[in-house]
Amino acid sequence: MFKAKARWMLFTIFFPEVLTAVAAEQWRSACQAVEDFARLEKEWEAALGSVSSSKETSRAHNNLSRLRRAPWTMRHAFFADMGGFHLKCPGFPAFPVNSHQIVYLVEHNLIEYPEIEAKAIWDRNKADTFARMLTLVQIIWFLIQAIGRWVQHLALSTFELSCLAFIFCSINTFFFFRHKPRDVETPSLLACNTTITKILAGEGDRPKPYTQTPLDFVKPPVSRTSLIAPFWFGVRVCFDWRNHADELPVRVFGNSTTTPPRGIRVTDIAYGNIFTIAYFGIHLAGWKFTFPTRAEQILWRVSSLTLFGLLIFYLFAVAFGTAMASRLARGLFNNHDATTILGVANLLPRWVAVMIHLPFLLTYGLARGYIIVEGFSALRALPISAFDSVNWSNFVPHF
Repeated sequence: MFKAKARWMLFTIFFPEVLTAVAAEQWRSACQAVEDFARLEKEWEAALGSVSSSKETSRAHNNLSRLRRAPWTMRHAFFADMGGFHLKCPGFPAFPVNSHQIVYLVEHNLIEYPEIEAKAIWDRNKADTFARMLTLVQIIWFLIQAIGRWVQHLALSTFELSCLAFIFCSINTFFFFRHKPRDVETPSLLACNTTITKILAGEGDRPKPYTQTPLDFVKPPVSRTSLIAPFWFGVRVCFDWRNHADELPVRVFGNSTTTPPRGIRVTDIAYGNIFTIAYFGIHLAGWKFTFPTRAEQILWRVSSLTLFGLLIFYLFAVAFGTAMASRLARGLFNNHDATTILGVANLLPRWVAVMIHLPFLLTYGLARGYIIVEGFSALRALPISAFDSVNWSNFVPHF
């Protein structure tokens, strides 16, 4: 657990915009789980008003009563996607199930609707609420200071500019994760009287050997419109960064899971493009900043342009790959099954995939690394106005 958190902390330093993208797609996935249970609620209400067997009516009444006592919320969905609910079947060890797998289990009458109040989930993370509020207060105060310096034409350091870029990502991430608990300390068990063998048998030949849990077949395929999935593919194929399970089924889900079952919306794509362009544009705002040496200024400009250029290339590559996936699969590999950009990527020999992705990842890492290092290095020689404080009295009306 500690290694995973340390890895994510390091990853966030170099790829804060990726963490925000992950948060956005996890938020969309949670929204769709809430929509699914709202659909089930309507179906149960309809079942009570129709002529059906007493068993079906009783089951619908029971689930509807449980859902109304503890409605499925965004907190439930995030908690489930973090591994907060574990399924216990006869003769099989308990394993985590995500929100969409819970929808499947409830819809197929394999378990009862899990009656747990949102407050009970949040009460497990009271300390996290305080930490988030404290962080937000610090962020707001830093922003006020930065705006005040800009209004009074006081110099900002490259370190402060980098902090503003991080804050821009953090605010967006806070929004998407505002309902997400910090950790799952004690998962809630969901009792299932049906064996795993029978559950899998009910799916015919659909289930395949699983990599996480026996219910992997319920896990929706990566959306063809996902903006972040191609990036994860490149990272994993180059650095073999994935969750290696010593035993199956796994005990927890990875933090990078982003699979909204019905994909992401056009508005999500528009937001993602605007957000990433704005984020990398913040670094370009330091174009005319004062640097200790001319060489450092040039390197800052080159690094900022490199990051911005890689972003534009990535967005166009994803758009092209998404639109042309089927044609590329047929033309290059004579494959008629691959219909997504990841489907085509998985057809590539690993060495080819590495040769394609590694140069871009290394270039990004070098440019990003310089931005981080220069943020600290430039502190050794700041302009005089960088040491001046904001004169807040100038903002107070005088009569």
